[in-house]
Amino acid sequence: MVSQEFIGDLRAIVGDKFVIDRGSRLDRNSRDAFWYSPILKPQLEEKKADVIVQPQTIDQLVQIIAKTVKARVPITPRGAGTGNYGQSVPIHGGVLISTKEMNNIVELTPEFARVEAGVILYSIETEARKIGAELRFFPSTLPTATAAGFVAGGSAGIGSIKWGNVWDAGNILNATVVTIEETPQIITLSDPIALQGIIHNCGLSAIIADLTFALAPASPWQQYVAAFDSFDDALRCAEELVFDEDLLTRLVAVHEWPIPSFFGKLVNANACPEGKAIILLHLTLSPDEVATKIAGFGGEVTWHSPQAGVHKNSIELTDYSWNHTTLWAIKQDPTITYLQDEFDRERVHEQIALRKAKYGDAVIEHITFSKAGGVVRPVGLTLVRYESDEQLLGLMDYCESIGILQYSPHTTYLDDDGRWSGQPILDAKAEWDPHGLLNPGHLRSQENAT
Repeated sequence: MVSQEFIGDLRAIVGDKFVIDRGSRLDRNSRDAFWYSPILKPQLEEKKADVIVQPQTIDQLVQIIAKTVKARVPITPRGAGTGNYGQSVPIHGGVLISTKEMNNIVELTPEFARVEAGVILYSIETEARKIGAELRFFPSTLPTATAAGFVAGGSAGIGSIKWGNVWDAGNILNATVVTIEETPQIITLSDPIALQGIIHNCGLSAIIADLTFALAPASPWQQYVAAFDSFDDALRCAEELVFDEDLLTRLVAVHEWPIPSFFGKLVNANACPEGKAIILLHLTLSPDEVATKIAGFGGEVTWHSPQAGVHKNSIELTDYSWNHTTLWAIKQDPTITYLQDEFDRERVHEQIALRKAKYGDAVIEHITFSKAGGVVRPVGLTLVRYESDEQLLGLMDYCESIGILQYSPHTTYLDDDGRWSGQPILDAKAEWDPHGLLNPGHLRSQENAT
C-alpha cells in the first residue's frame, strides 16, 4: 500500500482530477483484456493498482517517476489497456501511470507522424489522410489503442501484409523515453537496434513519452466480404491474393464457419451466408476485378463498401479482424478462447488438416497474414472451445509438434513469448530501471533469478 501522503504528492503534480485511488474506476483501469484467457483470468482478476496517475506532460511524467522511484514503489505503464495478456495489469500493486492524457500530435507530414504516447491511433489515421498519408499498419483496436500502448504491447495488424510489424526497421523511426531513476533521464532513440529495447517491451524497460511512426501514401481502399463453400477454398483464394506482388492489400482475413455467424452487423447485411467460410478484404480493386479474382475458388462477393466508406461506414471490416474476431466470438460463447499461431507457408493446409483430424470442432480456424523480416506468413488467431487448462496447453504442445509456432496469449511473462526482442530489452531494463520497479512479475527470467 502507498501512503496518503504519497498520493497527495501525486495530486500536487497533476491535479485531483488525474489521480484515481478508489472505487470502480481504480478497478476498471487496472485491467486489460486478459479475460480472453481462461488461464489468466483467475490469476489477474483481483489485481489492481494502489493508485493511478495521469500525467498530461512529459515534465509531470518525470516528476511522478522521480517521486515513485525514491519511494521504491512498483510502476506499471499503461495506454488504453486494449492488450490481452495482462501486461498492463499491476501484479504487485503500486502506481499505474496512464499516459492517455499525453495526447498531442507533435508533428505530421506525409512521411511521418510524431505523437505523444497517449494519442489514439485513429486520430493519426484520420489526420494523416487529410494530407494524403495513412498509418502503415494498425491493430483492430484502432479507435481506442494509444500510440505507445500499441508499440509497447502490440506487434502487427491491418497493413502488415505489406509493411511488416513493429520490430521491422523503418516502421518506428524515433522514440522518446523516460528512465526509471531517482533523477529520470529523457532519452531520444533513433537507431533501429536501440529501439529494440522498447519495442514490444510490455512496459518493462522504460516509459515511452512520444513516438515517430513512418507513414504510407494513402490508398483508395475498398471493403469486401467474399463467401466460399469451404475454409480450404477461402484460404487458397486468400493466398492467391496475398502472394500476388502486383496486388495492393491491407486486410485479408479468412474465417471458418461458424465465426461469420458471430458478426451481427455483417449477418444483418446478408454478408455471411449460412455455413459458408468468408474472407474480409481491404483492396484497391473494383468489384468486377474482385469477382474475377475469387471466381476460380468458387467465391462470391456478398458485401462491398467503396473507398469513401472506409473508417466512416457503419460497418468497418477491421472491427471483425485480428483479435476483434475473438471478442465477437466470446460475446456469443464465453467458453471460447484463442491461440496465436504462425503456420509454415508451405505446409499450412497440411497443418490445419492434421489439427482438425485430432481436435475437430474444438478448433475453429481464423487466419490472417503478416510480414516479418521481409517474409509474409499465414498467422492464426485460432478460436478454441475451452474445456480445461490441460486441454488448452495440450493443444498448444500438439501445434508445436506439427510445426505451428505458438505465441502464447495465456501467460503474463513476456519472455514466454517467442516474438519478444530478448536481450535488447533486458539490457535496456538493466540500464534504465536499475531498481527493477517497472512492471514486476512479467519476466520469468528475473523471477527465477530472485
